[in-house]
Amino acid sequence: MLGSLLVSLSACTPEAPDAQGREIEGLYNFFSVLAAIVFVITAGLIAWSLIRYRRKPGDDSLPKQFHSNVPIELVWFAIPQIIVVVLFFISIRSLNVVDEQAADPGVTVRVQGFQWGWRFTYEDEDVVVEGTAQDEPEIVLPTDEQVAFVLTSDDVIHSFYVPRFLMKRDAIPGRENRFDVTIEEEGLYDGKCAEFCGVLHGEMNFTVRALDEPGFEDWITEQQGAE
Repeated sequence: MLGSLLVSLSACTPEAPDAQGREIEGLYNFFSVLAAIVFVITAGLIAWSLIRYRRKPGDDSLPKQFHSNVPIELVWFAIPQIIVVVLFFISIRSLNVVDEQAADPGVTVRVQGFQWGWRFTYEDEDVVVEGTAQDEPEIVLPTDEQVAFVLTSDDVIHSFYVPRFLMKRDAIPGRENRFDVTIEEEGLYDGKCAEFCGVLHGEMNFTVRALDEPGFEDWITEQQGAE
């Protein structure tokens, strides 16, 4: 039963292709395992109590009554406190890993959200990729490199979200919001706006294509030659 429950819970999270997403995935799985254990123990105790103290035909006597049990009460108090403290410190550790920013990232991409599209500027490569709801943009990023996204917005609040990365950050007018990602697997990953921003919000999508370093350099050279 516990094994089936854990498999079902773990299937709720997509397998992340990036280091930061894997950290979040591990945190989610830890929470899920702990929650499943608590659920099974609690349900088991309830079932045991129902069976052990059920009324038997012809027996109208009450079970032995007692006023309190201090040791059990202390245990029931201590266990939740320990669980909360453990989850707190594990969450802080994971968030510190996810929020860590490289002093010299391999690639820096400035992301500007607007109604209803995205503009991606590769700061050191002098390359700009832009698209709208009618012509969705595709950006290319290298694997095994620290990529810094610097988010902002031209009009209203948008949200930069790549589901497979398990990362979402708001793009806010007049403010820069940065997060770093290290993609470890080549592939094509869908992105979208995750903050309602108007009529075409649901069509404000983009695509991330992750290539190895030579493939990324070839793409950059191609983009620079096209300008």
